[in-house]
Amino acid sequence: MAKTTHQDFVRGSGGDQARTLVTAGVASVIVIVLAVVTTALVYPKATAPSGTEVHLVLPASGPGLKEKSKVLLRGAEVGVVTKIDSTDPYSVHVDIALDEAAAASLTDNFDIDFRPANYFGTTAVNLIAKPGGGAISDGETIARDAAPDYTMSTMLEHGSIVVDGSLTRDVISSLDKVTKYASGLSPLIETMIVVSDNVARTQKHLPSTLLDKLNDITAVFPETNIEALGALDAITNSRFNRMPDGSRGVDKDYHDLMDRSLTVAADGLFGAIGTLLGSHAAELTPAVTSVKYLVDEIPGVMGDASNMTKLQKAIEGLERSFKGSKGQQTLQLHILLDSVPGLAQTMNSMGSRTGSASRPDITTEPSDRPTKKKEN
Repeated sequence: MAKTTHQDFVRGSGGDQARTLVTAGVASVIVIVLAVVTTALVYPKATAPSGTEVHLVLPASGPGLKEKSKVLLRGAEVGVVTKIDSTDPYSVHVDIALDEAAAASLTDNFDIDFRPANYFGTTAVNLIAKPGGGAISDGETIARDAAPDYTMSTMLEHGSIVVDGSLTRDVISSLDKVTKYASGLSPLIETMIVVSDNVARTQKHLPSTLLDKLNDITAVFPETNIEALGALDAITNSRFNRMPDGSRGVDKDYHDLMDRSLTVAADGLFGAIGTLLGSHAAELTPAVTSVKYLVDEIPGVMGDASNMTKLQKAIEGLERSFKGSKGQQTLQLHILLDSVPGLAQTMNSMGSRTGSASRPDITTEPSDRPTKKKEN
């Protein structure tokens, strides 16, 4: 006995409702089947890359190359890989589809390599245009004897081989020392930067002025170098670096004598002075204070630089007062006998020569007595 299904959204009797449901189910199945067939057969053909098909015969394929991988020309995408066949034991067959513009600009003389298409290292076929050759036709087969591999995986592999062969413990230790030294130099570099910044902040003159001053400084460098080299030569050829026979070497006996002399001076002289100063501090302090008070007044007594100039002129005048040949210099004196004429007779008795009378001093009152000038 058959059951009748009653549906609220389908009108009619139970039989009508069953027929309506069957019809809807069959239609749904047909639609699903058509969608699957369309997706499996029509969609691939509809979405297949269009353009010029080129069949490449290469000695090897780049790691990670697959269908729909990019084809690059001067860094730009100009096609895709449509098929890869590696069943041939001696070569790899790669089919690519090129844009019409790229196919028109290329000739069949191009080179091929494999390299990353982006930052993530996805492998792509790279075409390198070269002069010469003929136009590319659709379905043409192009064979190449070499296809360099510049992919990311190959680079990492070669880098690992290099590191594994060269990064030994000695190299690691050396790198560690270099790192430590570089870390130690960081404060010095930072200090140099700070000093340079402070110099730049405090610079008050133009570079031309500073260079002029630098020229003045460098002008004395030759003489400075000569004197420095002379000092080094004197130190090198001093008594301390010569043997008794004059040859170069270390005179041990002489150095021992100097060492004993310095020891005696340090212990016997300066040590004794230190002991004396330490034991008689109360007695020496007043004496030292008195000397200090006396010495402090010397600069005031000496006066300024003008007094030294006057003293120098007086010394030069005194030197000019001595005349005669070497060893027989005599002092030349001019004596004015104004108010003491009695000295004239005494000077004559000593062998002095009497000079002519001089004029009275215009700054004093006239005298009744003649002024005589005696010269010795």
